[in-house]
Amino acid sequence: MNAFMRMLSTTALMLVACGPGARDPGATFDGGPDASAVGTRDASGQPSIDAPDNGCAGVPNCESVYAHSNDTLYVVDLTTTSLTSIGPFQAPSAGSGSSAAPDIITDLAVAPDGTIWVVSETALYTASATDGHVTLKGSLSACGTRGVALTFTPNGKLYTGDFKGAICEIDTSGTTPVVKPAIRLSGGMALSGDMVAIGNGTVFGTLYKLSDASAHGTQLSNVLGSIDVANGQVTLLGATGYPKLFGTSFAHGKVIGFTHDGTGRVVQLDPSTGAGTLLATFNDPLTAKPISFAGAGVNALVSIIQ
Repeated sequence: MNAFMRMLSTTALMLVACGPGARDPGATFDGGPDASAVGTRDASGQPSIDAPDNGCAGVPNCESVYAHSNDTLYVVDLTTTSLTSIGPFQAPSAGSGSSAAPDIITDLAVAPDGTIWVVSETALYTASATDGHVTLKGSLSACGTRGVALTFTPNGKLYTGDFKGAICEIDTSGTTPVVKPAIRLSGGMALSGDMVAIGNGTVFGTLYKLSDASAHGTQLSNVLGSIDVANGQVTLLGATGYPKLFGTSFAHGKVIGFTHDGTGRVVQLDPSTGAGTLLATFNDPLTAKPISFAGAGVNALVSIIQ
């Protein structure tokens, strides 16, 4: 375990459980002791709620919840509701001349092997879990416009989505990632900011209706839905009551929404109804100002156990 992860075990802010042995042996999760065995069961033979690594044992960062602003990667411990800055992305410049500036990172996803991938509106990167810096991997130009969402599914497939209703699979098996043809979300819906897959294969997304003329709905109550990434079918679950949910993750049996409205708010979303409840607010440790979260992510093998 490197120095960063040792620090993380006691001070991390995003639910970072890095597999068996990575936590303090006395740590708890959802009211029970940490469990390192896959498929731990209680006396009745049912999966134990004290087994947060169920389905993930041995996988680095299986339950890690990461979030980020436009330019900085954070890790948040949702049990203690505390946040730690990992570091700036140090993305390469986008634009040219006087308009050149570091590329803005719009979302994050964690692969089943623990690798962090991030996107800007036009490019795909990997990010270091140690200091946050990114490495360019390829272009997103083949998938709509303004890439805003990214998630891995439990089978290791990577999907991205844009702000206009397109989603695409990205083949990362080769040296250069290949963006596959786009499909459209059903019902005239589009991603307001993010989607996140969990261990049972469900993909949740924060959504708005393309016909909503009011700032594309992002200033209003975003809707939570589930998405079939194979065909774009959307099942609406309900209004969240919160705007600009540009990041989504999953922990404690809830979808976790991260706002981009300048308040630093993080909310729990009921996975059945979409209803949001304020969980915490976070300030940047260096500036002490509320964070405008641009994205968030968790390993797609994360347990659905509450």
